[in-house]
Amino acid sequence: MSVIKIKNVTKAFGDKVVLKSFDAVFRDGEFITLLGPSGCGKTTMLRMIAGFERPTSGEIWFDDKLVSGGKTFLPPEKREIGMVFQSYAVWPHMNVYDNVAYPLTIRHCPKAETGERVGRILEITHLGQYAKRFPNQLSGGQQQRVALARALVAEPKLLLLDEPLSNLDAKLRESMRFEIKEIQRKLGITVVYVTHDQTEAMAMSDRIFLINGGEVQQYGSPEEIYNAPVNQFVADFLGKVDFFKGEVRQGRIVFPAMGGQSIAYDGGRTGKVDVAVRPENIFFSENGELEGVLETHYYLGDTDDCRVRVGDATVRVITDGFGYAQRQPGRKVKLSIRSFMVFEDDGMLETMLRIQT
Repeated sequence: MSVIKIKNVTKAFGDKVVLKSFDAVFRDGEFITLLGPSGCGKTTMLRMIAGFERPTSGEIWFDDKLVSGGKTFLPPEKREIGMVFQSYAVWPHMNVYDNVAYPLTIRHCPKAETGERVGRILEITHLGQYAKRFPNQLSGGQQQRVALARALVAEPKLLLLDEPLSNLDAKLRESMRFEIKEIQRKLGITVVYVTHDQTEAMAMSDRIFLINGGEVQQYGSPEEIYNAPVNQFVADFLGKVDFFKGEVRQGRIVFPAMGGQSIAYDGGRTGKVDVAVRPENIFFSENGELEGVLETHYYLGDTDDCRVRVGDATVRVITDGFGYAQRQPGRKVKLSIRSFMVFEDDGMLETMLRIQT
């Protein structure tokens, strides 16, 4: 078990600052995801936690032990961590059992204890029946589970995962998300997971730290960040969203790009605003406030992804796929909005409103 304390950590390579003043406490047994676009600093933070990089300033603590900071630096092999990388990095000349047992073998762990611990972790990772197979006889998902089992067999206090699913196909990636989360729950260990995939972050995390340009934009539970983003970058990065320029007039928000059409508003803002609407929060309704023309729709089985032309603006609507055949391009439609977010000009969230229709 491990609590990770990160105190005002920064990282620069020469004159380039890649991580600015990172402060956080990752609680014991928590699944933390560092999320953000490529180059934002998330992998650099993970590498500093692992001990592969030193902070330029600040401190990193494991429980009450300083591992990085000032003149103190504990190397990776002494941090009691397990790590899984994007590449599987399994030994091709060893079978599954020997791959998983390797961390115990190099520590000269007794044979009986090694067998017991490897057997247990192979069952947890659903690899028991593949113990004698070699990596070239395994699928990509099975090889990734071998890498995960090898990281877990030494019973680390902390598991670090650096985009471990990015080489897998979409369906396998989805199933592996839940397998990793279930393994973490069974073992009760602290996990720090790096990804740029917001769906992975939403599905697996207890808390998400969303990073952009080396700075944490927002952190919290998936629900908190998704439903109450602090700025437009967060709203746009986590989930699907459309932004529309509007102006508050007499209890309504008027949209110039929509030909002056408007929606009811009882918030505290006046003047010009930016309105963010998630497409699953818009629906077709005979009593809708907005009127437009259905331009295109894409049948995805469980959903129908529609584009509606409202004035000069395009409004995205994601609805269930059941009524796909009845939605014909060129047809006039009305739209109601369940909820929307209002932002000030500087991008900070002013309020979140829910309209029951």
